[in-house]
Amino acid sequence: MSTFLLPASTAPREDDLSAADISFLQQHFETTNREVVVDGNAIDWEKIDEIEVVVAARDPGPTGWLIKRLYYGGMDRYHVGIYSGRYELVLPNLSLAAATYVVRTIAYYARNRIRYTGPDGLAATAEA
Repeated sequence: MSTFLLPASTAPREDDLSAADISFLQQHFETTNREVVVDGNAIDWEKIDEIEVVVAARDPGPTGWLIKRLYYGGMDRYHVGIYSGRYELVLPNLSLAAATYVVRTIAYYARNRIRYTGPDGLAATAEA
């Protein structure tokens, strides 16, 4: 059994995003009515077949601890992978709010069923 994103009837709003999240997404993530674009590379909406969200790995030593605690305020960061067959686009080191925004944006624009792997609650899903 797989989990799929459910289509969203409204686009997500940037209300829950920090200024840093908005700036990062404006620089690295773009959507058009035809495609999603990450760092200048695009996948057509109808070709997206999977979204994967994972907690970003950190060095288990003192450096990783310092980066997580001081640089990221003690919060986990997330990588969002957007897949079309073997082709992938990845948005790295997102806050949970930014990862949620990206997943919900994809659910809004999706034109077909998209498998989802990741934390519960980022977007509406259904198992099939």
